[in-house]
Amino acid sequence: MRISKNYIKKLKHVLPAFSLFAWSSVILLGFTRWLLFLGKYPILELDEDIWNIWIPLIFPWIPVLIWLRPRFNAFTFKKNNDRGSWQMQVSGWVTITAMLAFSQSFLTTNTGKLLELQTVKEIRKHEHVRYYRIKQFFVYKYIGGVHSAFRAMGRYNEKLEIDIYFANPILTHKTQPITMTPLYWYGVKFNKQISNWGSNANKEKRFRKFLEECIAKMQHYNFSNLDHFEHKPASYDRENFRIAIQYALRKRVTNDFVILQPRTKTYESRNDYKIAGTLISFAIGVIIYMLLLIGPRLKSEPEENEFQDAVPD
Repeated sequence: MRISKNYIKKLKHVLPAFSLFAWSSVILLGFTRWLLFLGKYPILELDEDIWNIWIPLIFPWIPVLIWLRPRFNAFTFKKNNDRGSWQMQVSGWVTITAMLAFSQSFLTTNTGKLLELQTVKEIRKHEHVRYYRIKQFFVYKYIGGVHSAFRAMGRYNEKLEIDIYFANPILTHKTQPITMTPLYWYGVKFNKQISNWGSNANKEKRFRKFLEECIAKMQHYNFSNLDHFEHKPASYDRENFRIAIQYALRKRVTNDFVILQPRTKTYESRNDYKIAGTLISFAIGVIIYMLLLIGPRLKSEPEENEFQDAVPD
């Protein structure tokens, strides 16, 4: 079996351009974020969810619509040209979105430094970093706040995401007196997804049951079961942890408050699978295009069978 010259020509028409724009998107956004938003003096503190979710979802449409769509429109599809071109555009968008999601997640964790301290009070003596390993601390369970957040998810809002946030002050030791507003807080998050298509009464019932389960877990929570802490940056999670702290203190929470979330995986494993995820996403995208390009033909080329049996001389 041999591959026709027309099929090779179609691959050359799409794959080099797709590869160029996919990797250019990864490099351009990664370098821009590293230079302007993750440096020592960032120009602006953007919500981390923008980089990890919204930019990967929205940005790929720029190269897809401006540079790749004209290449897809150069094909004649067997059934419907518009539908065939749209399938190729969506394939490009999905691939670049996955590559950006993995690469931005890698940039988020890889640039995070680890600082080892004796107690939480030493945090204010240093520049803030993303990760801390604190040798001695005590969580004061008798002061705390809880907050629940809800988000509709899915293409048709068919899923309801429930996040429950608990926050308690972190002290240096068990007998430390609390003489001023605690600035260091231990944050624990629980998550559950339920159907959003049921009645409000049923959703309320399921939420209450989940909340009771979380409260029971917190009553027996092992606060020392961690490898290190993650200092929550500007994000959806940080805003909800701050609301939980506000409920505990009945006062406004400012940037002076430090929210530390426990991480049980080792600091060294924080980047696991993220580079591989970027590469695998790209490889899958290439394979999908190789399959999609079997059917259509370039408008400038005659129709021809892509894979032909070799005829012996």
